[in-house]
Amino acid sequence: MALKDAVAFRPTPVTILSVLAYFAILSALLWTHFVPPPVASHGELDSWGIDFAQAWQDLRVLTKEFRPYNSARNDEVRKYLLNRVEDIVKRNVEAGYDGVAEIVDDNESNVLFAAEAASGLSVYFEGTNIIVHVHGSDASLSPVLVNAHYDSVSTGYGATDDGMAVVSVLQVIQAFTHPSRKGDKRIKRGLIALLNNGEEDFLNGAAAWSIHPMANLSHSFLNLEGAGAGGRATLFRSTDAEVTRWYKQSKRPFGTVVSGDGFKQGLVKSQTDYKIFTEQLGMRGLDVAFWEPRSRYHTQDDDVKHSSKESLWHMLGTSLQTLEAATSDTTRQFDRDSGPPAGIGHTGVWFDLFGRTFAVLRIHTLFALTITLIVVPFVIMAITTYFLYTNNKLYYLSNTPLVPQPSRSSNAPRTTRGWRGLLRFPVAFVIATGATIGLAFLVNKVNPMIAYSSQYSVWAMFLALWWSLAWFVLRGADADTVRPTALGRGYAFIEQWLLWWVIMIAVAVSIDRKDIASGYWMLISYAGVFLCAWISLLELFGLPSKPTTLPLDLIPDNTVNVDDSEDEEIAATERTPLNARGLGRPPSFGGYGRGNYNGNTEREEEEEEEEEDPVPSEGVFGREQAWSKDMPTWVWIPQFFLSVPLPLIFTGSVALVLSTAANQTGADGSSTLTFYLLVSALSVMILLPGSPFYHRISYHVTLCVFLAFLATLIYNLTAFPFSTDSRLKVYFQQSIDLTTGNTSAYLVGHPDFVPRIVKDYIPSAHTANISVHPDPLRVGLTRVEWSPALTPAPVPGVTDPSGWLILHATRLTTTRSRFVVTPANSRACKLIFVNPVTSIRIFGKHTKVMGKPVHPNGAREIRLWTRSWDESWDVEVEGEGEMKGRVVCLWSDANDKTLVPALWEVERFLPAWAVVSKLADGLVEGWKEFTV
Repeated sequence: MALKDAVAFRPTPVTILSVLAYFAILSALLWTHFVPPPVASHGELDSWGIDFAQAWQDLRVLTKEFRPYNSARNDEVRKYLLNRVEDIVKRNVEAGYDGVAEIVDDNESNVLFAAEAASGLSVYFEGTNIIVHVHGSDASLSPVLVNAHYDSVSTGYGATDDGMAVVSVLQVIQAFTHPSRKGDKRIKRGLIALLNNGEEDFLNGAAAWSIHPMANLSHSFLNLEGAGAGGRATLFRSTDAEVTRWYKQSKRPFGTVVSGDGFKQGLVKSQTDYKIFTEQLGMRGLDVAFWEPRSRYHTQDDDVKHSSKESLWHMLGTSLQTLEAATSDTTRQFDRDSGPPAGIGHTGVWFDLFGRTFAVLRIHTLFALTITLIVVPFVIMAITTYFLYTNNKLYYLSNTPLVPQPSRSSNAPRTTRGWRGLLRFPVAFVIATGATIGLAFLVNKVNPMIAYSSQYSVWAMFLALWWSLAWFVLRGADADTVRPTALGRGYAFIEQWLLWWVIMIAVAVSIDRKDIASGYWMLISYAGVFLCAWISLLELFGLPSKPTTLPLDLIPDNTVNVDDSEDEEIAATERTPLNARGLGRPPSFGGYGRGNYNGNTEREEEEEEEEEDPVPSEGVFGREQAWSKDMPTWVWIPQFFLSVPLPLIFTGSVALVLSTAANQTGADGSSTLTFYLLVSALSVMILLPGSPFYHRISYHVTLCVFLAFLATLIYNLTAFPFSTDSRLKVYFQQSIDLTTGNTSAYLVGHPDFVPRIVKDYIPSAHTANISVHPDPLRVGLTRVEWSPALTPAPVPGVTDPSGWLILHATRLTTTRSRFVVTPANSRACKLIFVNPVTSIRIFGKHTKVMGKPVHPNGAREIRLWTRSWDESWDVEVEGEGEMKGRVVCLWSDANDKTLVPALWEVERFLPAWAVVSKLADGLVEGWKEFTV
């Protein structure tokens, strides 16, 4: 194949380059998404002074059993971590570290705070945090806080939520107190390592930290979390661009501002300690977390077996590198006394490329770029069009009659036929996009949960459908079929540029009005398509100026080449125009020019549209316009590299993040239709920039793509949506009336599956009364309750449920009442009032009188947490009217299967494709009513 043919806009080169580009880029994106980077070499680990093998062993110890705050195992883990911290610091000091590392065993921070105004919730909590303050060499600089929580939920081993973060913090302490850090190699800015307890219940551990004196020292933080069960740790969110530049120093950064905007817009319902640090303490910092797969989150599948050393190293390695940059930063903007504007920071935009390169910029820079890209390209296109028009080379939107040349065949095109291809791309876009959106509704109607286990099959289906339909329309009008044109690629780019221009206005509005930077990737697609559209205009300068039709008396006789065979005589009728041949109309001029007159007959107009060159001219593809031989054949190559690779990289990476974050949220009650519409929209965005090349791609490729669509369509509509690797999450809780002993259990889950699970799989439910109704706590899910259920035994040795909770309720005055609550084998209870109370005072063994105003609308629920077992709460409240409600105590320890037998019955008999998680703080809620 000659070089000229190898770079020409012909099917073979276009097909080869397209297939290779899409395959290579999508493979690289998937590899980055699925495969964490390898653990560092021994040399690098030694340079940090850390013990990675010990970190993995620590993780094994932490995940041996469930460790919720309200469990005996939680105390054991706390003791283990405190010993580890003391051992690390002691050994490093003995080995030569000459800095100060202060260890604080915090058993004094008690906090009473109003949590949720909407629900009228107030919380009293007694903290048990572990704090290590590694002093910096410059005492005038505020230290950096690194945080992780060591409690887990009552149904999860917490390997990634938050075990990996905890062992990472231990190794951070090891690295920054290593003997190699002595003297002038000590960190300049200090470091506070916080291992907090109680995050899973209501961010209680961070709330306890917020009142500790050391909390006032730091103005910046790195929070380490886990909302998934493996993979890479991503930068969830960040307060500003300046602090994000610390994370940029990581060797394997991973994250996008899209996740941060999801939190900002309330699309992500769960929270992390980041909320306490930013909203209550006014700190600046980063939230780094594991984030997928969500099906293992808060379940027993969040264990070491489903994690990896590579995942641990990704979190640990990025933490070390980020904190190295943070503690080396001596600028005053991260000090508490720096004040605005330096102490506030600027809203940031950030994203990674293949987990290796990380970009950070300010949002106002993104806004300026967006406005520039809206205005400047429009001006450039207008100026270019003007010069094409004045040089008579604007072949787009033209139907100019062509003056024939003596050497030309009489049956050459009569006009430029520059209108051809105008509607080709819009029609293809509307048909393909409309069908893709319709497919989203179809899948959501027939098999809405299929994305839970088969999101990539769903992706393949949407991408294949859009590709196939767009190709069919675009190729259907290609050079050798219907209305061939050499302007098809140019029209597609110009029209697509106008579409992206409208999208860019929406991006600019979202930045300006809502501080939403998630549209950053659209700038890449827009810029690439604009440059391609501009190139499509510029290549017209290589064409000859369009000739002008001249009156016959001004055209030399030797240039006339009339082809009478094309102009058959038409019999005159009452419809024959007066200017027809022989009746005043100038004769056709070599087959040209007839379309320039207003008196054409219908037949002549049809001939103008339908007649083609029977033999393609040299240098012309198929039966396209003869003048296209003067267009450069290689221009498509730079257009391809401008419109496909970078847009595909940016759009694909964002699509993977959004898809993986949302594909399993249907089990939490979120709309599955939203997910499918999101995938359909992103599928269009992924394929759209490359669509101007579709009509040159071989049908063999599209045939394979279409077959893939049929296969995935059948699978996605008929396959069972869950598997042993992607198990449906159902939520368990049991309640018991401590006065009567009546008990019921319930599972909450997707309405299409949870009733069947209870009725067909749970033995005790077969003989019980079953009720099914919407769950009041999780909107969109169904609660299936059966009663009686297996009786819980959370208090060893006490079989009478009335002895599990002692309540003394006393009316002090007309507005004040006192409640003394004493649970057995629990350190969590709550008071629930029918009428809201207006103030709360708490007396106890571990606290002085503590009182704090509740929300203006009062409190209907007071949650009580103590660090000791079998202690009493002495609570005094004020409120109008009758004090009526119930006291509820919680039992959350499921490590002993005899304590909550109903839970283990569910776990044992669940189908293999389902897994249980906790519904609320307590696995068992025992209650007594009161009226005072």
